[in-house]
Amino acid sequence: MTNTEPNINGTILVVDDEEVIVSLLSSILEREGYQVHCGRSGREGVEIAMKTHPDLIIMDILMPDLDGYGATRLIKQNPTMQNVPVIFLTGRSAEEDGGKAFANGATTFVRKPFKRRQITDLVKLTMMSATA
Repeated sequence: MTNTEPNINGTILVVDDEEVIVSLLSSILEREGYQVHCGRSGREGVEIAMKTHPDLIIMDILMPDLDGYGATRLIKQNPTMQNVPVIFLTGRSAEEDGGKAFANGATTFVRKPFKRRQITDLVKLTMMSATA
């Protein structure tokens, strides 16, 4: 008998207000065997995180209404979510966003535009570090 269930490497929440980024990341991560949930705003990201309890969150910083910093702070207030790693996405330089990202709960961050391999390697490394 053949197992038709996909190999799930973990659950990832992707939150970005740019549909093209959400679609690209979702496609990349699903091909790597991750289950992916998607949010299009900071508020939606918080709601989905509380319902799904992902293993990792990829969060855009600059979003209207509630930015990635605020959304991450709200998520991390939940005791069961405090140790969930967060990778921030930014279009700005490390000097502009680096310190603020870490102060607001980021595990690491990646600059847009990014390469597929950069994302897959960073996700794998972050997931391994979180479970170590």
